[in-house]
Amino acid sequence: MELNMKIYHGSQYIIEKPEFGKGKVYNDNGLGFYCTQDIELAKEWGCDNGLDEFANCYNLNTENLKILNLNDKKYTILSWLTLLIKNRTFRITNELAKSAKQFLFEHYNVDISSYDVIIGYRADDSYFAFAEDFLNNSISLPRLEKAMKL
Repeated sequence: MELNMKIYHGSQYIIEKPEFGKGKVYNDNGLGFYCTQDIELAKEWGCDNGLDEFANCYNLNTENLKILNLNDKKYTILSWLTLLIKNRTFRITNELAKSAKQFLFEHYNVDISSYDVIIGYRADDSYFAFAEDFLNNSISLPRLEKAMKL
């Protein structure tokens, strides 16, 4: 892991200093200050309703931070999906989906409460639809994995 990371936060506003707790509770990893190392992705996140967007740039010193990397080989996409299910509202269409949700909580749950930084997949609305389809048994695990790498 890099000791100093250049990261970007997409917004309709210039944010000189990140402040925890101002975001939405129902985002992928819960309440947090979401950033990316991809400036173009930050611009995309900041663009809403045709308004100007800003890619706020920060240097993050990771030396004393506890980092959860969901892309690490010890985790699977199911770990990320379980975290997503905990923080977003899913449309569950049948009993099988309810059972699948319970199975994921029992076998793939990751406690994020002690981490400062979480690295992993993103789930904007288009990606979220794939996760919801997987939970409702509409797409396979390989298809979900492929979609998340787009």
